Amino acid sequence: MAMAVPVVGVAGLALVADMQASASGGCVPAAVVSNEDLEDGVFNVPNGWGPLVEEAARTAGLPASVAAAQIKQESNWNPNAGSSAGAQGIAQFMPETWAQYGEGGDVTDPEDAIPAYGRYMAALRNEVQSLAGDDADQLVRLTLAAYNAGPGAVAQHKGVPPFAETQRYVETILDGGQIEFSAGCEAPTGGKAWDGDLGEGEWTAPLPGGKFTSGYGRRNVPGLPGWAQNHVGVDFATPGAGSSPGGPVIAPTDLRITGFNDTDGCVIAKVDNDDDPDFGLAFCHLNSWGVKKGQKLTRGDVIGVEGNRGQFGMSTHLHIEIYKPNAPDVAFPYQGFNIDPEPILREKGAWPQ
Repeated sequence: MAMAVPVVGVAGLALVADMQASASGGCVPAAVVSNEDLEDGVFNVPNGWGPLVEEAARTAGLPASVAAAQIKQESNWNPNAGSSAGAQGIAQFMPETWAQYGEGGDVTDPEDAIPAYGRYMAALRNEVQSLAGDDADQLVRLTLAAYNAGPGAVAQHKGVPPFAETQRYVETILDGGQIEFSAGCEAPTGGKAWDGDLGEGEWTAPLPGGKFTSGYGRRNVPGLPGWAQNHVGVDFATPGAGSSPGGPVIAPTDLRITGFNDTDGCVIAKVDNDDDPDFGLAFCHLNSWGVKKGQKLTRGDVIGVEGNRGQFGMSTHLHIEIYKPNAPDVAFPYQGFNIDPEPILREKGAWPQ
């Protein structure tokens, strides 16, 4: 049973308020270097190459933020970049690929190489189109996977291949597109956890001062059973907490408490504001909490204290899950309602800095 005790004193509440102000988790890009409208333009592309990237993205059928993140990942915007394998230029073309898509241009000239990148990605997109069907997000992911692992591997596995390098590559590009190159930190097509409108509400980080420690999806943690290797939430931890009670866990937005999972120290809630979908949320591995079923919380109200309660030995951290709006009031993991919290928390300004 949860410990119905005050989780922080007056000084602690003041600390939460101070930490909230500096831990909004926003990632609004610093500059706009395209002449396009803000809604459609790409941010943070150097040297006036924004329009080139946007046109290449249109050719490729990719979000401009994804194209920018991929080019940065490949060369860090260096037109003279090269690899030990023989790849060259800002988009890292192999000689045979450049011969096919470069149209006689200079691989080290971005005016030639960025449009060629668009043509090459369009060809890869066409090769995986049938596998994605009408799923626009999946099409972007498969196109990126085809670039990294080859379209043959994507066809063989009928999806993103189960190669750690390829899966990391796809996630790195999509994360970079959202964090560095999109307006208002909006998740690009391919990186959306939920295909509906996220609403206008601004959230705050659920663990002020916490740091991101583990993401959503497959992982390999020694000692955990197979089912638990599919991590259906994200983890944050207060630096230096070890196995002791950690920091205060707060409501990222207005919430209604709907239930508890005592075994894993979870407080379960529904979004309860007029701006956003009624996502379900679970705040897990808490050391203690002082809320009751049916209680309504305002953004910033304390839910409990970060801890390490659960079925497996673990260090102190907050595990947070988000459930689709159609989930019941009390949802549990692995019931088919989980969605990746990261794109939502980032876009809503609730990702730790």
